[in-house]
Amino acid sequence: MSKANPCVVYLSSSAHSDWREPVRAKYQNDDRVILVGPCENHGLSDAMGAPGDVKPGHKLRIMQMLSKSHVLFGYIPTDQYRSFNIMLEIGIARAWGRRVFFVNTARSLDDEVKCALPAVDDSFDNLQDGLDRLHQLIGANGNVLSNVAAGPDLQQLVNPTGDVKHRVYLSGSSDSAWVESVRARYREDDQVELVAEGGLDALADSDILLACRTSAEGRLFNLCLAVGYASALCKPIIFVNEGDHYSHAYDYIKPFADGYFTRLDDGLRYLDYAVGIEERLR
Repeated sequence: MSKANPCVVYLSSSAHSDWREPVRAKYQNDDRVILVGPCENHGLSDAMGAPGDVKPGHKLRIMQMLSKSHVLFGYIPTDQYRSFNIMLEIGIARAWGRRVFFVNTARSLDDEVKCALPAVDDSFDNLQDGLDRLHQLIGANGNVLSNVAAGPDLQQLVNPTGDVKHRVYLSGSSDSAWVESVRARYREDDQVELVAEGGLDALADSDILLACRTSAEGRLFNLCLAVGYASALCKPIIFVNEGDHYSHAYDYIKPFADGYFTRLDDGLRYLDYAVGIEERLR
């Protein structure tokens, strides 16, 4: 009988927590599993994608490691850190049809993480339950991706259909003013269809993601999840950050965007250009 390939598990969490160490110790000599993940050295992580820039280090590391993984194990231990990378990585994993386990022990974030729950296979309120489920999966025979919802067919998404309407998915701040501003701009443009509901399924059917943050408000997990998902599906991403521009947490998002702007009007000018509405730009 041929030996089964090891299960590659991506450990997604803050770099400020040492919970991964006992997990590594447990599987150190277990050839059934390989543990990978993002950079956990905070200084090195900053050097490869420092605050305020768009260095590609975060994107290169995350996309490469997740491309090799069967399972993403995401953990938010506390609300002390933004945890945007976890939402971003869950979005990528779901788009690629990976199995996703998610643990949140920060009770103050229960409402904010709800946007991610449709994208996970199993969620847990404590770390040990999540690790027990992971161990059960590693010990099981067969394909670790069985019974996992497949991601969208990328080839089908990029095949021409004869429809030249541009579907733009809107994700970001709960402030409805920016959404209404976008709707007003494209109200008379029949070639643009704006989509603000329907979750990841609607995003999969869209052509472009417009992600907008209008203030220095709390955690926009929905925006991070959408950016990760859209990036994994190779969709153009316009990211507008009108909040605190020097936000270390949002540096995780910038490298995944095709265009980054600090004013909504500037972002919409490039959206006009992308969909061929040149008369507004002259």
